[in-house]
Amino acid sequence: MTDNADTARDDLAFVRALVSEGGQVQASLGQALLAAGGCYGLQCLLQALFASGVQAPFAVQLTVGILPTLLFLAAITWITVRDKNRSRNSVGARAINAAFGGGGLAALATALIFGYLAYRTQNMGTWLLHPVMICVVQGTAWYTAYAIRRRGWYALASAGWFATSLLLAWLLGSGGPDIATPFLLVLAFALLGLMALPGWVLMRTGARLAA
Repeated sequence: MTDNADTARDDLAFVRALVSEGGQVQASLGQALLAAGGCYGLQCLLQALFASGVQAPFAVQLTVGILPTLLFLAAITWITVRDKNRSRNSVGARAINAAFGGGGLAALATALIFGYLAYRTQNMGTWLLHPVMICVVQGTAWYTAYAIRRRGWYALASAGWFATSLLLAWLLGSGGPDIATPFLLVLAFALLGLMALPGWVLMRTGARLAA
């Protein structure tokens, strides 16, 4: 009986920790999502303009291809160094961070996989499967966040990412010669609306909780 009571208390303590808020952790996650969504969303918008026929010097196109990644890496490095010694007491916050962190590792792994296959087969369509996979990974991460926090807008973000992955797959499957512009536009709006915007919300709410 005592063992059952102790187990029940332990379970209750875990549940309380799981749903407790980690303001600073949430704010940091929001900043990372805002940086990623903002950098790559704007990059996709500019690349969509180039694909639609807008002329730009090669130096500009090269900058658009490289600068977003440099800015994002700088932002992530700054966030990581700043938060290195800060406490992370919320189990729920750590679980959500782990979900998105795992998503980032999956994105890196799939970039290497699809990049290698595209190079070996000389097929750009293979590389375009990578953004579709990113959308699936993001949808899974947001669903994990919803399962932990039970917030409706997390579920909406998850559904949005899954819908985006299906739309991108449909565009690729259509096989039309002019899919680059709509493909990049869909991806840009997903990055800005389903990553940067939620990141901004998390950053603001986390900052209020940490204050």
